[in-house]
Amino acid sequence: MEIVLTRSRIAGTLPHYEYRVLVSADAVDEARRRRSCIVKAPKVAGHAQCLRTAPVIAPNRYFELNAAEREILGSRIGALARRIDTLIARIIFPEMTAEYIRPVITLDHDPGDACIWTDIDDLTGAFDRLEPAHDTLTAFDLGLRQDCERRAA
Repeated sequence: MEIVLTRSRIAGTLPHYEYRVLVSADAVDEARRRRSCIVKAPKVAGHAQCLRTAPVIAPNRYFELNAAEREILGSRIGALARRIDTLIARIIFPEMTAEYIRPVITLDHDPGDACIWTDIDDLTGAFDRLEPAHDTLTAFDLGLRQDCERRAA
């Protein structure tokens, strides 16, 4: 499964950055794409069509639930997706040391914009498989190649 990781500078006086981990829309089956929101990757990644991690890892049953049930399961899916995104971003971007990826991260230096396309294991519907290991999960458990470590440094 192809993913893109981006680091984009946000205009301002301090070096404020946005980190994103997105799944290429081409890596996801058409049925799941139709049930999910397609987002454009940041400019540094060429505005490619992508999906966020949460709808990719969501189990198929999630899309069939009523609103109340979806909300309960959705919070767990979101927490796991944030964990996955953070684990992958920490490997690729060494300066990203936050506990979780936040909308804006202030750095003490200005590393510039960056974009890395790489492959990981297929995470489609992987929530049930990955959630029990939430606290011990590593980026390499997700199939991130060993040679990816700190590539964007």
